[in-house]
Amino acid sequence: MAIFSTAAASTVSTAVATPLRVWIRIIATELALIALGAGTYLAVSAGAADRADVAAGNARTLLAVEAALGLDVERSLATWWAADATRALVANFYYVAAHFAVPIVVFGLLVLCRPADYRRFRTAFVAASLLGVAVSWTWPTAPPRLVEGFTDAPVISGAENPYAAFPSMHVGWAVWTALAVAALTARWWLRTVAWLHALLTSMDVLVTGHHWVLDVVGGVLAALAGLAIAHVCHGPRSATRPPTAEAPTAAPPRTTESAPVPASR
Repeated sequence: MAIFSTAAASTVSTAVATPLRVWIRIIATELALIALGAGTYLAVSAGAADRADVAAGNARTLLAVEAALGLDVERSLATWWAADATRALVANFYYVAAHFAVPIVVFGLLVLCRPADYRRFRTAFVAASLLGVAVSWTWPTAPPRLVEGFTDAPVISGAENPYAAFPSMHVGWAVWTALAVAALTARWWLRTVAWLHALLTSMDVLVTGHHWVLDVVGGVLAALAGLAIAHVCHGPRSATRPPTAEAPTAAPPRTTESAPVPASR
């Protein structure tokens, strides 16, 4: 795409000149972070079944707070959405596929086009994800689909933690995506698409019965907390943006010429 071509070409040139040992260190670091995140999530998920009663109690607490605030819309939304089989299939597919595919694409674009911002948003992503896992471990919460009277929905896989509803990291990752896209480009329509993804994800987790409204709020806060941690780790971000048009060439400085001195007689 022409939007990122200049930045990508510059990054490729830099990558070619980077020594192999540096690439090995970079790849090892990224793999270690992936292993840390996946290992932490699986460790928490392994003991989740033993905390079903606590998770159900916390879900009832969330629902009571929502009812007091007039936010308890999960039952009506999920029931209405599940009435159409095609609509339910699309929502479940989006819940699974977009959650992983979109961040992977954005990470790739950050590496190619905004390498200076890559570490910052990588740190924000990892921090937000670990924060979400920590909260779900200390305060496990059952999703609507596992609460009596609500519409059931399929799980992602056998490794999924069924009692990690709060906060919703589907929403957290989607908000992170929108913030990262804002660093990738100044084009309003790309930013709008990214925020639309965050909005659709927020609605999707409700209609599929995987999260409560307050889980969505928690996911937004987790993403912002991750970005705040990245700010502390990496310092303030540069305000520069990718160029959207070729900058005009500065006019050459004007030279002043001395007026001819009349010859003396």
